[in-house]
Amino acid sequence: MTVSLPAGASDWLRTGERGISSEAIFSHLTGIPVCGHWGLRPPADPDDLRRCRLLLEAVPAFAAELHRMAEVSEEWAALVERWDKICATMDREVPEWRERRGSAPETYAIMRAAVNGERR
Repeated sequence: MTVSLPAGASDWLRTGERGISSEAIFSHLTGIPVCGHWGLRPPADPDDLRRCRLLLEAVPAFAAELHRMAEVSEEWAALVERWDKICATMDREVPEWRERRGSAPETYAIMRAAVNGERR
């Protein structure tokens, strides 16, 4: 059986920076299980978020379908709802996030508040 993946997806599988939550996005949006026994866990901190964002940059079709992650869990739904705000905060707080430079405590606080059902 041949599976057709969107542009960038095969390259990301081979060489992309992967983590549990970025693999959850890949798995849910393609139907191809790559996340093993960890399941479809959402990003738990800015470093997890960073890997998710790198995936979405590498595979633009996934960025357009990110809203589907809300189907996975309440935690994912809460993060997807605030995704733009979380990313904008990370961009402001850590402009060099792609290179793993800096700290993002405000981004982390917004992520935690979302997952805990708090408004921020």
